Amino acid sequence: YEELKGIEAARLGFRHRSEALVPTKDPRGRSIYWIGPAGEGQDAGFGTDFDAIARGAVAITPLKIDLTRHEVLQDLVKWLDS
Repeated sequence: YEELKGIEAARLGFRHRSEALVPTKDPRGRSIYWIGPAGEGQDAGFGTDFDAIARGAVAITPLKIDLTRHEVLQDLVKWLDS
């Protein structure tokens, strides 16, 4: 804990896509795929979680995830009601 440089609230940074899948075989000869290495940070500037971690701090980022396609939702409701 002595090495930590503090705890910071940070916004979520963004990285490029991970590298291509890596096809291989498991011990039983079945095909499996590893996700390639993580991409480089695209948005890793001041105030991001990437920045805090790079400076040795713990980054805490509150997240909100809503993947609803709101522009389609009402059309779907109408379609289901018909």
